[in-house]
Amino acid sequence: MVSDEWVAELVRPRSEVPAEATRYGLGFWLEHSTNWVILEGMDAGVSFRSVHDPVRQLTHTVLSNTSHGAWPITRQLHEHLAQ
Repeated sequence: MVSDEWVAELVRPRSEVPAEATRYGLGFWLEHSTNWVILEGMDAGVSFRSVHDPVRQLTHTVLSNTSHGAWPITRQLHEHLAQ
């Protein structure tokens, strides 16, 4: 188990990405508008996005066996859950 102190360090903003209205911690994207913690990636033939909402204690993950398959579903989840 990862201690609360280490989690806080991992999700502490390290840099701003103004063009995307987001920040970056240690390996995690941090949304300004939702406070969500996001881990995502892709490679030839796979894509994924995992999102944790610390306020609601809700986590969702989308996996795809195509390079771009996760993104349409993650956009829909974002629109629905960010309300």
